[in-house]
Amino acid sequence: MLTKAVESRELRDTAASPDIAGGASGTPLAAHKVIIIGGGIAGLACGCYLQMNGYKTEILEANPVPGGLCVAWDRGPYVFDGCLRWLVGTNPSSSLYRIWTELGAIGGRQIVEHGEFMRVEGADGQVLSLTSDLDRLARDLKRIAPEDSTLIDSLVRAARRCAPLDPLEKPLELMSGLEKTKLLVRCFPILLTIARWKNREFGAYLAAYRSPFLRQALMALVGDARMSALVLVMVLGWRSRKIAGYLAGGSRAFVNAIAGRYTGLGGVLRCDARAAGVIVENGRATGVRCADGTTFPATTVVSCADGRTTLFKMLEGRYLTRQLRYAYNHCEVFPALFQASLGVNRVFPEAPRDLSLQLSRPLIVDKTTRHDRLEVAVFGCDSGLCPAGKSILIVRFVGSFSYWSKLKQEQPGDYAFAKHKLLQEIVGILDQRFPGLASHVEHTDLATPATFERFTGNWEGSIQGWLPTPRVLGRRLPRTLPGLKDFYMAGHWVEPGGGLPWAALSGKYAAQMICARDKKVFVPTAA
Repeated sequence: MLTKAVESRELRDTAASPDIAGGASGTPLAAHKVIIIGGGIAGLACGCYLQMNGYKTEILEANPVPGGLCVAWDRGPYVFDGCLRWLVGTNPSSSLYRIWTELGAIGGRQIVEHGEFMRVEGADGQVLSLTSDLDRLARDLKRIAPEDSTLIDSLVRAARRCAPLDPLEKPLELMSGLEKTKLLVRCFPILLTIARWKNREFGAYLAAYRSPFLRQALMALVGDARMSALVLVMVLGWRSRKIAGYLAGGSRAFVNAIAGRYTGLGGVLRCDARAAGVIVENGRATGVRCADGTTFPATTVVSCADGRTTLFKMLEGRYLTRQLRYAYNHCEVFPALFQASLGVNRVFPEAPRDLSLQLSRPLIVDKTTRHDRLEVAVFGCDSGLCPAGKSILIVRFVGSFSYWSKLKQEQPGDYAFAKHKLLQEIVGILDQRFPGLASHVEHTDLATPATFERFTGNWEGSIQGWLPTPRVLGRRLPRTLPGLKDFYMAGHWVEPGGGLPWAALSGKYAAQMICARDKKVFVPTAA
């Protein structure tokens, strides 16, 4: 259905947008043509909001399907989901819910709220259930580690205080002095809490806990010691508000819904159109050149593609600021990811949705990476990803991008063998935890960092851009570039933090800035 919608939109005249005067040049708004590079969530969101406000847009997506990193693939009767585990904004109490509603992403979709969002198992039989109820969570944590009661109480207090935080309705660049003052007054009671936790590295914070098992459990929840400790606080806060559920149908249904909303608004989505360069004339972005030589003229260009590719290849490094040079030379990115996916012809009724599993012996991923613990997600037929009586198990873990990328390029045979060996070892690990699993496995797949880089072009295979370290979290990277007019950037490389909500917000912010440039009131509409 989506393919037909895309094709039909490309054949139709999309000049039905209202002929409203706008822009500093006085050009009628209907004559404005915005080309958006990248059909991921940021690009789709930007396109939707611009179409809502009367602009003609086209999205150029390099892959055969939209979605970018929000992607799923078929293996027999199974849909292996490469992205969606949980989504912030699934409850009307969150401002993000309104964004997903405007984008048509969650209307009519079943939302599954897991009270137990992770179960952590220790080597000696210890088990800890992480739940969205903060009172229960505090009791469970103290049961495991009474010696850490003071730290636990402090953590739960911070999660309660920060739970009401919602993202900004518009970027700070567009806020008046009065709006900024009101924002400061509204957030003042929790600013000290935010600052205290934001400026702590998670690993250093974790070292204060005396219980080794509780340290393991909290690390399993956050995932990287280099992150800001505020990440832990916000995850617990969002969970406590029950605004972070799972959408049945996963990434594919989510993306198709937003893409359908975009084409329904009159937008043109061109897949298999890989952008190679931004056309610049007299200091203005005037179009996009694709890898096959096709050019698309534009009055405005928005790049929602990989940041490094955009800045250093499409724009040849000509418009870099000191801030951007510092970020790309010194700031850390989310580590490269592996995903092992198994389609299993049996169900696991006693299994939690997400399980952090202590390994009896380390999993050796490459020369520099080994894991003593793995996170396993278990999907049944209620996920919409597999038939009744079957299950999908997905294991994600990090590894060396340089090692696996080089191996794939220089020794493809060894690369294929290493993938097979690693996948078989993971099946063996899961068979130990779920006896008999191996004999019921019907389909398997292993995506490596080289896979993610090939599919999305993301720098070093990083799936969410900048790692939210104390140095990066809250940092504002420029959405426009000095010396280049009518050009904007959106996506994870502009909005640090990672995750689908921030990609969508970044696309919305870019649309708002274009409307502000053209002296047009930004008006979103519900799907």
